Amino acid sequence: MGQSSSTSSHIKGDDLASSFGKFFKDFKIESQILSQETITLIKTHLKEGDLQKAASAISDALRDIDNAPLNIAVTGEPGTGKSSFINALRGMEHDEEGAAPTGLPQMYLKKMKFCEYDVFIIISFTRFKISDMHLAAAIKKMKKNFYFVRTKVDNDLYNIKMSKPSTFNKDEVLQGIRNDCVTQLQNANMSDTQVFLISSLDLFSYDFQSLETTLLKKLPAYKCHIFMQYLPNVTEAAIDQKRDSVRQKVWLEAIKAGATATIPFMGLIGDKDVEKLGETLTLYRSYFGLDDASLETMAKDLNVSMEKLKANLKSPHLLTVEKEDESLGKKLLRYVEKFCSVSGGLIATGLYFRKIFYLQNYFLETVASDAKVILNKEEIFKESLGSGKAYLLQDVGIENGKSDTTNS
Repeated sequence: MGQSSSTSSHIKGDDLASSFGKFFKDFKIESQILSQETITLIKTHLKEGDLQKAASAISDALRDIDNAPLNIAVTGEPGTGKSSFINALRGMEHDEEGAAPTGLPQMYLKKMKFCEYDVFIIISFTRFKISDMHLAAAIKKMKKNFYFVRTKVDNDLYNIKMSKPSTFNKDEVLQGIRNDCVTQLQNANMSDTQVFLISSLDLFSYDFQSLETTLLKKLPAYKCHIFMQYLPNVTEAAIDQKRDSVRQKVWLEAIKAGATATIPFMGLIGDKDVEKLGETLTLYRSYFGLDDASLETMAKDLNVSMEKLKANLKSPHLLTVEKEDESLGKKLLRYVEKFCSVSGGLIATGLYFRKIFYLQNYFLETVASDAKVILNKEEIFKESLGSGKAYLLQDVGIENGKSDTTNS
C-alpha cells in the first residue's frame, strides 16, 4: 500500500514537472523571467513530489523578480539626446512629471559607479567621440554589456531630403549613417559592438524595437520583468511580450498557491476575492497604459472624447454588472468558464489552480487585447487628425528600477 502511494506521488510529480517545463519552454528568450537554472531547480522539486521545496524555490524567484534593481547608464556628449532617449525608453513625455530633464550640462561622468550598472548605452547624434571609445573600452574590461546608439536620425533624413530632394533615398541614407558608425567603431577596435539608429520621437521606425529586444535578451532573466512592464507599447509584438512576462508571474504564484488544490468552479467568490481582483485589474491596466489617467491624457492628446476612446474596450468594465439578474460573482464565474473553454490545456496539464488565478489570466488577456485595440485605433486617430506625432501609450516610469544619465 505504501508502495502504491509512493508510485502515485511520483506520477503526479512527473506530470507537474512536465507541465511546468512545457509552460516556460513556450516563451521566447526575451520574454522569459526565469533563468534556466531556476526552471530546472523547480522542475526537480516538482518531479520528486517535494511541493514544499518547490514552493520555497518559487518564493525565492518571485522575491528576486519583485525586488530586482535595474540600473541602466545612459551617457554621451552634451546635446546628444540622452534625456529624450531615456524618456522614450520609459514611455514618458518630456514635460511629464518624473521625466528626465533636458538641456543640462554633463557633470558627473567620472563619479559613476560602474559596478552598479547592468548595461551601458553610449549615445551620439553625429560621430562617436574619443571619450565615448575610452568609456566603452573601460566597460568592456569590466565585462559589462554596452551599446552604441545613434540618435536623431529623423533630423538627418529631413535635412538631406530638403537639400537633395531629387536624389533622396531613405534606405540609402540610413545605410550610410550605419556604415559611418561601423567604420568609426572598427577604427577604435570595437567592430563587434552593435549600433542602433533611433529617433526618440518616432519609436515605430528605425532600430528602437530592436534595441529593446536586445536589452531584454542580455539582461538577467529575473530583471526582465520590471524592465518590460514600463516599455512603451509600440507594436503588437511588444504588447505580447509584456503580456507573456506577466503571465509567467501569475503562473508562478498559481503553482505556489494551488498546486495541490482543486478548482472550485462553482464556488462562491467573496468580497475579498473581488477586492483583490480589482487591485490586479488596476495594476494590469497601468502596465499597458490603460488606466483612467492614461486614457484621459491620450484622449486629450488625440483630441477625441474619453467615451470614444473607451467605446471598444472591455477591461474598464470587467468588474461592473450591467444585467440586473446577474451578480458580480456569477459574472466572474462566467469568465472562469470562458477562459477555461479557450485555454483548456491548463486543466489537462495536471496543475490545479484556484479560480482567482484563472480570472487573473482572463483579465490579463483582456487588457492586452485592449492595448492592441488602442494601438490600432491610435493610428486611425492620428491619420484623421493629420498628426505625425508618435504618441506613447505608456505614461509611467520605472518606479522599482533606476535609470541613470549624464544629463544632456
